[in-house]
Amino acid sequence: MEKLIHSRSTIASLIFNGKMFHLLNPWHIEVDTNQETITIRKRNPFLIGFDEQIVSFRYIRSIMIDEHLFGADIHVKVVGGRASAYCISKSDARRIKNTLLEYNATKRGRGIIFS
Repeated sequence: MEKLIHSRSTIASLIFNGKMFHLLNPWHIEVDTNQETITIRKRNPFLIGFDEQIVSFRYIRSIMIDEHLFGADIHVKVVGGRASAYCISKSDARRIKNTLLEYNATKRGRGIIFS
């Protein structure tokens, strides 16, 4: 069951949630079940390069989705830190959550921590 999910902040969500400063540098989140990684990318404020955070999701402690009128924020807590992407669509946030939970169900006994 190999999946690659990619999502980015939506323009409507950024505008209606008061994050218009991020219209030029939205958040991108990618879940790769083949490599067991979550990658969060965001263009830095100087618009020259990207800031990238890669976490292994076999050590996930919790997944939190904060839904707004337009869009949702997703926070994935891992051992040793937290990864967050803001203002993505609600359906993409649910799809990412479901993908991580389905993947967790197939990997019993490999040390995935949900608490």
